[in-house]
Amino acid sequence: MADKLTGDLIESIVAPAKGAITRWDSDPKARGFGVRIFAPTKLNPAGIRSFFINYRIDGKERRHTIGQYPTWSTTAARSEAQELRKRIDRGEDPASQKRERREAATIRELKGRYISDHLPKKAANENKMRRNDEIRMLELIGEALGWQTKVADVHVGDIEAMHRQISEANGPVRANRVLAIASKLFSLALKPLAGENKPWRDAAAGNPCKGVERNPEESKERFFSEAEIAALSDALYEQTDRAATDCLRFMMVTGCRPGEAMKATWSEMEAEPGYWVKRSAHTKQRRTHKVPLSPPALALLQQLRDKRKANDKNPHIFPGEIDGAPIAQIWAAWYAARDRATMALWKARDPEIAKLLAELEDTLKRTPTIEECKALAEQRDIALPVCLLDTRPYDLRHTFASVGAGGGMSLHIIGKLLGHTQARTTQRYAHLADDPLKEATNRIGAVISGAGQAFANVAPLKR
Repeated sequence: MADKLTGDLIESIVAPAKGAITRWDSDPKARGFGVRIFAPTKLNPAGIRSFFINYRIDGKERRHTIGQYPTWSTTAARSEAQELRKRIDRGEDPASQKRERREAATIRELKGRYISDHLPKKAANENKMRRNDEIRMLELIGEALGWQTKVADVHVGDIEAMHRQISEANGPVRANRVLAIASKLFSLALKPLAGENKPWRDAAAGNPCKGVERNPEESKERFFSEAEIAALSDALYEQTDRAATDCLRFMMVTGCRPGEAMKATWSEMEAEPGYWVKRSAHTKQRRTHKVPLSPPALALLQQLRDKRKANDKNPHIFPGEIDGAPIAQIWAAWYAARDRATMALWKARDPEIAKLLAELEDTLKRTPTIEECKALAEQRDIALPVCLLDTRPYDLRHTFASVGAGGGMSLHIIGKLLGHTQARTTQRYAHLADDPLKEATNRIGAVISGAGQAFANVAPLKR
């Protein structure tokens, strides 16, 4: 039974857990007028409420969206529905006319479609920094192509010009990332929206980003040596920001992605003793990933559990400043740790640099900053090694994999531990796996060649 829609009635309707529910209006002059209440999302926790009108043309059911509540009041939406009903009764098709207008969609409209339709499906959407970064890249696209430019009018030359412009202004790597976002934008434009007969861009025109040459990129993979791992471990132990440093320590012994560690919950560790059962919402591949935990990882978790207060109900292992929320960022702790570790490595590796640092500490009566060390070294014409100053938290993951590859583990096993869905992702560690294979074949060859006289007169290879 339909009721007259009012603002109070619409606001009183509880959004469904998933999907959407429909409430119809009782006004006979606006037949087919109603409102759809959609399931809550992070961006719309109360659920979007959208007015529409349903009708039939040539035996086919159509739906025309009027607008969202409360941008449209119930009175304004009903009045619009009544006018639309008059046009429909005269044989007009508002939805078809709207579809025709979509052929002239602009870059600004396409950006809105990306944010509403595609971004919520990405793992980046759950990370505020990554989400904002994608939106900044969309802004670069709009500024380069023109916000009012018709989607159907963009061609490959426009994309190449955009790529060059952003390469010069923001760097070659950034330009490649923007190009990837632009490619997804125009892929969306090749598909019609629900209720539309035509896409925003003709399939014959294709995706204008296809074939645009990317800028060459150098791999940023970095593997820590044993000395660097020890220096980092000591630096993390000495820091006071425990949640962030504990998170980094956990990454060191599990090889997980930063986002997975930051969002890790106690329930994931308790689902199966000795294992970490990562929820699909927390993984890049969007599926549950179960990995065994090493004794050091289990010991760290036990320490963290023992330190928790009895009344601490935060479900996250690394709690943030907001009650019930996970830690928001680890970069400050990482910068502090890598600076401290770098100075420790300087002291251990070079007597001249160690002497410079001791002099600076004596003068300042405190531990100097990296910038203060660099300034004095420049005055003395002393070159300071980069050490860990160019590293990132993600390099802990690379190091975890490299230790496994160097220890003789197969790339398949390493990929399983890291949660890789494609073998080529793990293939980057193949050169590291070659070392134990070479050592193994040397040992086998030595045993075989020393077992009898067959190789007694074979001279060793000159190196």
